[in-house]
Amino acid sequence: MQNLVDPAADPAVDDGPRRGRILWALAGCMAEKGYQATTIADIARAARVSKTVVYTHFRDKEHCLLELYSRATDRVLETVHAAQADAAELPWRDRLRVVITAYLDTLAGGPAVAWAALVEVQAAGRSALTLRREVIDRYVDLLTEVAAELARQYPDEVRPISRDLVLAAVGGINELMLARVERGEAERLPEDAGVAADVLIGLLERR
Repeated sequence: MQNLVDPAADPAVDDGPRRGRILWALAGCMAEKGYQATTIADIARAARVSKTVVYTHFRDKEHCLLELYSRATDRVLETVHAAQADAAELPWRDRLRVVITAYLDTLAGGPAVAWAALVEVQAAGRSALTLRREVIDRYVDLLTEVAAELARQYPDEVRPISRDLVLAAVGGINELMLARVERGEAERLPEDAGVAADVLIGLLERR
């Protein structure tokens, strides 16, 4: 989980390691008791800092969650982009499987962050919901670009599809992941990579 949320390498962040520890602590507290029940005191205790230090870095609990979600999303997308580049020479179906597997592997590496991103962000107010929509749009845009590229490269095998169809597929895959996380099995998310990839492959295949 540390890899998903630790901003220690960010030169723009003062006291990066401690800030990352606070984010990690929020994720752990939410996984244990939920966003609404988690307090700044809980976060401070889990991060082994004072409440004053928490407030030095974040104006409130929502601000902390928004940064956790943003940084985790950035990390996941970086990993997916890298996997996409590495798989560029593979057959298109295998390329999709590699991208989806990288996505789920990264989330599985931080079960508490996966819980925060898929469950708790929906209970954290309008700002969090707005950010969630922006994040989903980023995933949809990425997959729409991949689908368009594949349609150009393999016109006899891959059909062009609309962004709305990609959005519908992402929604279904999100529900698949949510069900896994709600069962407390976030570390097993990679087991769903085959099904998730099949959804996209079925959407793209010419028949």
